[in-house]
Parts: sequence; C-alpha cells; structure tokens
Amino acid sequence: MRHLSVPSAQTQTWLDFCKSNGWLQSEAGVLPLDGGRKGIPLLDNAPSAGDSVWQGMPETIAQGQVKGPSHWTQRLDAETFQQMEGSWPTAFEVQGDLQIVKIEPEIQQFENKIAEAMLQQSPNIRAICADEGVQGDYRIRKLRVIESRDGDDSTLTRIRENGYSLWVDPTKVYFSIRLSTQRTNTAISAKKLSKRLGRGIVVCDPYAGVGPSMGALLTGQELLSGYHVGDLNPEAVELLVMNIEHLVSKSPNDTFSPATIRCADATEWASDAELVGSCDLLLVNLPHDSIGHLPKLIPLLRKGDITLLRGWAIIERDELDSQKQLIIDAVENSAAMIESVTIEEIKGFSSSKCFACFEVWLSRPI
Repeated sequence: MRHLSVPSAQTQTWLDFCKSNGWLQSEAGVLPLDGGRKGIPLLDNAPSAGDSVWQGMPETIAQGQVKGPSHWTQRLDAETFQQMEGSWPTAFEVQGDLQIVKIEPEIQQFENKIAEAMLQQSPNIRAICADEGVQGDYRIRKLRVIESRDGDDSTLTRIRENGYSLWVDPTKVYFSIRLSTQRTNTAISAKKLSKRLGRGIVVCDPYAGVGPSMGALLTGQELLSGYHVGDLNPEAVELLVMNIEHLVSKSPNDTFSPATIRCADATEWASDAELVGSCDLLLVNLPHDSIGHLPKLIPLLRKGDITLLRGWAIIERDELDSQKQLIIDAVENSAAMIESVTIEEIKGFSSSKCFACFEVWLSRPI
C-alpha cells in the first residue's frame, strides 16, 4: 500500500490535506516509520510520488494497517443485519470484562450472533450478558451469559476506577459506574473536612455495597484514620471484605482504627454503643429511602466537632426545596446545628424524578 512519509509533528496537517482532496485511504491507519516519521495511507488516485503537491515528502510502500469494523453490527453477515435492521441494540453497559446488553424479544433468536459479533469487536470483553431486568429488595440484576471466551461464564469481574480496583458481581450487588464522579466529589469533601479538623477522619458508610466510595477515601494520603462500613446484603458484604482488604493494602496509612465491616440494617447501627458518635463523615446512599433514614443515622456522627453528612436520593424534581427542608428538619430535630446545607440534581431518573446529592455541614453539641 502506498504511504506518504511525513514528519511526525506534521501528521495531522497531511492527514487533513489528503482527506480534503479525496486521497486518504480511510480504511487503513497511520503507520509508524523509521526516523520518527509517519506513513499516511494513500488511495490509488492520489498523485504519483514526486508530484509537486507533496512538497518533497517521499512515498513508501508498506503493508497497511487496515482498520476493523467501527461497530459490532458490521461484523454480522449482510443477510442477518438487513433482516432486523433498525432493531439491533444501540446501547450496552460495560462492567470490568463483562458487557451487558438488553436483548428485546424480537431479536432474541439472533442473540448468539450478537454476542459473537460483540466479542469480536471488543477483545477486552470476556463475556456478553443479557440484561433481564432488576429483581429483589437489593436491586440485583438478572443476567444471563449468552457467550463467553474460553467457556468462562463467571459474572465476577474487576473494575478499575480512579486508580483503584474493585471486585464486582452485578448478579449479586448493585453497582453504578456512572456515579464515579460522585465518589470523587466525596473524597474532595472529605479532604476539606480533614483539613478543618487537622487530623484524619473516621467515615461511616452503612450502605457501602462493594465499597466504591471507600476507594478514593482509603487510598488518599492520610485522609482516613478509621472506618465503619457495611451493607444489609450479605453477598455484597463478601465482596466488600475483599475490596477493603485490597484497598487497605494499597493505602499509604499503616493502620486504621476503628476498622469494622458489618452485615446489618443501617437503621439499627445507632443501637450499637461502639458506633454512636463514632464518625466524622457519614455517607447515606439508599436513594429511595436516604432522607427518611436520616433520623436514625445522624446519632452516628461525632459530638463537639464539625462533621459532614453526604447522601443521595431519588426525588420528584419539583420537590427539591421541600426535600431540602426535610433534611434540615431531620438534622435540627437531632439537636444538631447546621452550618450549611445544599441539594442539587445530579442526573435525571425519569420524566419527573431526579437523582440528587445533598451535603450538610453540621455540629452536634456535647
């Protein structure tokens, strides 16, 4: 294949030039050449070597790096693709090396071809799973493995997020990749709290799931001095234990005290004397019930110092102000003093509801 040899720094300029003139072989990639040069693939209709349009740039013949299909549907045979054109899945979710896709009834007969095409398109994916909806009190996905590499049908996978890794199994515990930014923001707020207190802080996360919020907190430089984490879902707690052990091993801190992991109803944590008044930062992530649970959770916050409550809720979009007042009432009814309170929409949940984050800086008198 013909390639125009250009200095690496001029690659984009010559790519644009060739493309605008209809000379660029778009199905092939740019080649790395000796001497820090790049080879731009040319069509046969491009001017011959030595033509003045090339401004002295030489031409070379090399095996082209032909690009593969840009979309998984291009890997289906033409007859199959045309048969259900317009009905193929347009979106999917990736968790670790799992790709989760919704297979509608009308295309279920083609699910094996879909899975094979998706595996060919994404070499880092191990298994293609059909999403058959959410079930049970823990909002667990019902997944069915359609196709996997090497016959590995396990749904246990590892997700890398913000520089740390977490074990996740979407068939056992709810996990949202989309909340990564919120977890980063939690770490930012925690650092502000630690700076104000002039020490490491203790966090309580009673709805921890597999522990995604703990990733940035535990790996932060001397950010946490201790933690109480847990979940009501015993299968989530099994993964939480694995993840906390891994995160602690990567932490710059030598020890954490307290350091507890429990499988228990969060609304009963305050009945444990060890937990009452034990934390500086309280995380409340049970979106359908977060605000209603606050009265039973606020006693977990330490007395005498500034503390931070951070939570997430699914609420009616036109009720943001009234829900903010419910948060204020819950805090004030616990005899705490509010320094500031904010609530803001993070993303839409439905046509009328939104997913919101609230944050309260408060102090509980001794």
